[in-house]
Amino acid sequence: RHERGKLYQLQRDYARAVADYTEAIRLDPKFAAAYNDRGTAYGFKGDLNRAIADISESIRLEPEVAAAYYNRGKLFHLQGNSGRALADFDEAIRLDPKFVFAYTNRGYVYRARGNNYRAIADFSEAIRLEPKLVSTYIDRGNAYRARGDNDRAIADFTEAIRLDPRA
Repeated sequence: RHERGKLYQLQRDYARAVADYTEAIRLDPKFAAAYNDRGTAYGFKGDLNRAIADISESIRLEPEVAAAYYNRGKLFHLQGNSGRALADFDEAIRLDPKFVFAYTNRGYVYRARGNNYRAIADFSEAIRLEPKLVSTYIDRGNAYRARGDNDRAIADFTEAIRLDPRA
């Protein structure tokens, strides 16, 4: 059930994904990954409260899984709860210091809060970990531009174009 649910989710058939994850949880109520995945499916459906509840249960069952904190952090950010989003991204990074997307998403939250210095630090770490990730150069360039550092913004936009001429 769980594996089929993941395929339904990839196909964006979230109702079937939720049904399969629910059945997997019924069969094994301590199946943390099924709670996490059902939570992400609920998130894609726009049911953020159910999504957060499921991912929180996943974290309760297996508190050392960085991806669960990352997923919940994204949902908190969508809800506008930047404090809880930052706390979850911090925990994801603590558990997995090489989690590139935890850095980029924490950077988005800092940008939304107007803290471009911390956003730049997170985008820079993501670039150090994954130097070919075009979108992160664009994100950092936008943070530099917002800070008034146009030379560094241009350098980042130029690097993004070098990596992908469509950028």
